[in-house]
Amino acid sequence: MQMASRLATRESPHSAPETEKTVIFVGHARLPQSLAPRDSSSVISVELEAEIHSGAVIGVSVRGALPLGTRLVEEMLAGRNIQDDPVDAINAVRRRYVCPSHKALCTALANAYEAYRRYREQGAPSV
Repeated sequence: MQMASRLATRESPHSAPETEKTVIFVGHARLPQSLAPRDSSSVISVELEAEIHSGAVIGVSVRGALPLGTRLVEEMLAGRNIQDDPVDAINAVRRRYVCPSHKALCTALANAYEAYRRYREQGAPSV
């Protein structure tokens, strides 16, 4: 009985509920083996949360980088637009986050933008 009431209140699969205003795009990259910590993940990941209609990046999360680098990258990427060319964002990271793992971080960022491109190619609503 309870299942029927839930189904009756569900929205059409073709219209997004009012709460679905953002999409999260994730990119990963492997750290060089010489930099990978023995007791944690050897992968850096970058998550970009973007508003569906404007493309504004409203949330950024970085995993696998050191705390100050994580904070710097989160601050540099918040407020950018996911629809823009990723080259500017990647170059900003390269200029300001100077460490042996910055190549992996830049690759993870490029992969997050690539996830957005694939999302758009699949005919998803404009982000």
